[in-house]
Formats: sequence, C-alpha cells, structure tokens
Amino acid sequence: MGREKDRFGQLLELLPEGWEAKAKELGALQRAREIKTPEELLRMILLYLTEGKSMAGTSAITNLSGETTMSKVAVFKRIQNCGDWLQWMCKNIYRRAGLLIEKPQWLKERNVLLIDGSKDIKSGKARQCYMLHYSMELFTLAAREFLITNEKTGEKLVNFKALGKNDIVIADRAYGTIPGISHLKEQGVDYVLRLRADAFKIRDEKGEEIDLAEKFSRLMSWNYGEITGWCHINGKNVPLRICALRKDVLNEWKGLERLKKEKGCKCGVNLVSALQKEYNKYIIVITSLGKDVSTEQVLQLYRARWQIEIAFKRLKSIFEYNEMPARKTENIKTWFYGKLLLAALCETLVNTGRFSPSETSGKRRLSTVP
Repeated sequence: MGREKDRFGQLLELLPEGWEAKAKELGALQRAREIKTPEELLRMILLYLTEGKSMAGTSAITNLSGETTMSKVAVFKRIQNCGDWLQWMCKNIYRRAGLLIEKPQWLKERNVLLIDGSKDIKSGKARQCYMLHYSMELFTLAAREFLITNEKTGEKLVNFKALGKNDIVIADRAYGTIPGISHLKEQGVDYVLRLRADAFKIRDEKGEEIDLAEKFSRLMSWNYGEITGWCHINGKNVPLRICALRKDVLNEWKGLERLKKEKGCKCGVNLVSALQKEYNKYIIVITSLGKDVSTEQVLQLYRARWQIEIAFKRLKSIFEYNEMPARKTENIKTWFYGKLLLAALCETLVNTGRFSPSETSGKRRLSTVP
C-alpha cells in the first residue's frame, strides 16, 4: 500500500498546475461527503477506469479497502460530472508533452474538428459489441459529439450532426467517400480528408480518369504537390482540390507494414494491391479549403491530427479502450477523457523516465507521418 501511495503521489506531480482548484470550478467536486478532496476523487476515477471497470466494481473495491464506504449510486454521482475536469487536465498535459500544438494563426476563428471511431466497444453484462463515434476539437481536445451504434453502422461522416459552418473536419481514409463529402457540403462545412486508393474515381475536365500516383510520381521526399480533379456529387460535376506529400523511404516502409497487418487481420493473408502500395508512398488528401490556404498548410493540418492518433493508439492497446462500462453521455465523457488521461500520464512517465531505477530523463521524438 505504501508503494502504491508513493506512485500515486508521483502521478499527482505530473498533473498541471491548478488541477485541484479546477475540480471545483468545473463542477467535478460538488459535495464533500465520502469523497472530500480532488485527490480522493481522482483516485476513485482511476480505480473505476482500471480495476473497477464498473460502478458496482468500483464500489466493492472501495468498500473492501476500508478507505471509504460508497454504494454503486454514490460512485455514479461522483463520476458523472468529471468529464470537463478530466478534459482540462488532458489538454494541459498533452500540450506540455508536445502532443498538442498551438492553433496556427492562419486558422483565425475557425474550429478544426477531428472525427474518428473505434470498433468492438464492449458494454454490459452480455458483452455486446458497439461502435463509438466521436468528434473533438483538435487543438483543445474539447468533445463535440459522442455516438454509440451497433456494429453494422460503419465509420461515416453522415453519423455526425453537430457540425457548424466555422468547422474544418479532419478524418482518415474511412471517411473520404462521396456520401461523406456530400454530407459536409450540405452542412456548409470544410474538410481535409485522407484519400483511399480505391475510394472513387477522380477525372479531369475532359472526363478522363486521373492517375494520381502518376501525377505525383516526380515528387521528392517531403515535397508537396497539388492538382485539381473533378468528381460527380449530387448530380453535379464538382472540382476537388487534391494535395499530396511524398514520404521518405522509412515512413513508406512503415506504412506498407501497417497495410499488411490490416489486410492480414481482415483476410488471413497479406493482400495489398499494387495501387495501395503506390498510394502508400504519399499522404494524399482532398480538401475544400481555398487557395488562400497553401498546400503545405493543408498537409500540416492533417499531420497535426496524427499527434493525437499516437496517443489514441497507446490508449487502445494498453488501457482496454474497448471496455466501456457505461452508455450515458456524461459517463462516456468521463470514461473517454479518463482513459486519455491515463495514456497522457504514461506518455509523460516514459518520456521523463519516472518509475525507472536510473531516474533518467529525456523525450522521445514523436512521428508525425501516418
């Protein structure tokens, strides 16, 4: 127990300045009954997210420990309003660790919205599988929308309704589809979407199909390129701005290995087509942003998304991201940002060498190329 308290104390040292005051300011700590301090509240949340796994499980562990006596309902009431507090801590820890970058001045008042989803979310006694769809602001980690659906609902932009005309949506290959683009156009929302090799055909003004790989084949490593293509959307021939960045050899190899792994998991064999191998040499996105935004700015905006993805990959693999103990919006928010906080703390511990006998420090360079 003494060692656990020492380690918990070290975790508290990693939290941003003012975290205790923010617990009251943001409504996380409203009544001081069983849980009297922000430290006790955070300990209970971390217990809920790791060993507890449910309100009932957390209640049982706290009762057995003898530190406090709390019912399942009491645990629920303490946890349900903690989402904003946890999000504030995540934002500040990630920014301090270099996982969040400052919003570029050229964006002015515009919001950059990261959209993504996670499959195989398990919930309830029957261990049913769901999908969690979420949107969050890239530079603040502020949640915009959470949606839980069954497994049959795919990763689609049409799932998201909380979109505004001041938003720029960023999403990966799964979302770069004609219906998705159509949905965003109807909402008056700009976008930067990764283009999948076989997503849809892009043609020139004469109606002939464009070979994007051939168009960008002369790009050298880390050089940018851009063309304008045309696509049929909602009965109209619509121009699409297509921006590309050529990867270096190392990142091209890493991307190909990821593709092989994905194909192997889905099909049992590595079935990476020649077209996918060719597209893997580049980061190719389609965007509705005008020429006042440079090609480099478009690609840098997309690559900023990858900083968050690094943390999410760690979160999914280490902290059982797919074990969701609740489906109510307030609890999903607490659970989501609690898991993200765990990933942030682990990232900080690794980078600073905490919990290491040598007590060595130093930061690892983070890859910015998906």
